[in-house]
Amino acid sequence: MKTLLFDIDGTLIVTNDTGTQALETVLQSSFGVKRPCMDVAFGGRTDFSLLNEVLLLNDITPNEANFLAFTKAYRNLLPQTLSECGGEILPGVVELLSRLAKCAEIRCDVMTGNLRDTATQKLDHFGLTHYFDNIFGGDFDVDRRHLARRTALFLRGSHGHEVKDGTIVIGDTPADITCGLDIGASVLAVCTGQFNRDSLEAAGANAVHEDLSDVDTVFRWLTE
Repeated sequence: MKTLLFDIDGTLIVTNDTGTQALETVLQSSFGVKRPCMDVAFGGRTDFSLLNEVLLLNDITPNEANFLAFTKAYRNLLPQTLSECGGEILPGVVELLSRLAKCAEIRCDVMTGNLRDTATQKLDHFGLTHYFDNIFGGDFDVDRRHLARRTALFLRGSHGHEVKDGTIVIGDTPADITCGLDIGASVLAVCTGQFNRDSLEAAGANAVHEDLSDVDTVFRWLTE
């Protein structure tokens, strides 16, 4: 069985900076930061890395207790912020996932830098959760490559799946490409995030599309 590993933000959906707004609110309400500093690069990061950096930037010790308090408050606030900020499912996503769901030899999972719980909240909000068997999140890994290796080990242990059986990573950042190539997967990249075609091709993507709206072409590439 072939496994497809989808990123979320910038690949399946956009959320109008929902995460940034939620994190700023948490810093203010839970940690008393009057003017939160969010001068960090978000694209392709794991939340484990990103949230610890946000704590440090705002003069909060990034220890286990503060990280757990930060992530708990973030999870509690995110559904409300998603409702307030809106966002949208990107072109072609629902049709593509619907077609893939009918393929008995295809497993669709999520592999994202988001925390697993917040990834689930985002998918629930946009009605996409039922398309995926598993959600692998960036709760523990500083580097996306470590997340990909942990995901590959889980698939091997739970399903006997090896990369050679067919694994494709679908994402919108060079980090998605790097972690996919690191585990020997093929990578399909889309230009619906912060990176253009030249950047994604230079990072080594096997295929690059402006978005997923050419469903026939993308479906064939993913399934053949």
